[in-house]
Amino acid sequence: MKLMNSSLFISIAFVTGSLIPLQLVFNAQLGSVTRSPYSAGLLIMIVGFITMSLVVLVMRPTFPSVSELTAAPPTAFLGGVIASIYMVAIIFVSPKLGVGLTTALILCGQLVMALALDHFGAFGNPQISLNMWRVSGVLLMLAGVYVIKTH
Repeated sequence: MKLMNSSLFISIAFVTGSLIPLQLVFNAQLGSVTRSPYSAGLLIMIVGFITMSLVVLVMRPTFPSVSELTAAPPTAFLGGVIASIYMVAIIFVSPKLGVGLTTALILCGQLVMALALDHFGAFGNPQISLNMWRVSGVLLMLAGVYVIKTH
């Protein structure tokens, strides 16, 4: 049972990751139409808001109370800020660097930050120390970015 659950989560993560290059392409298309990464970003967030509103209407999850929301750490709400920055950045960068290089750089940035968060057990996450294998994995990914950039 544990292996099946792990396989399901691995599959979901892989498929979700495969959507990121598509997001770069589609967001850049909208940026080209609007001629502004900010206008495109706002439109993307509006579509996301409508999409999540429909999901909530259909799934009917329990919504937290105001007191539960105010008890959350302020950092819990920074995901929306980060999503906005990410969106504007990919709309601006991907037409200039290409989808492959942009995606490779995003993945490397994600991995470096993820390993730092693991190492320090930041924000209540499990602490997993850096070791030579983890550092080697990052270096191999950075080598991949170099190959993608130069060839």
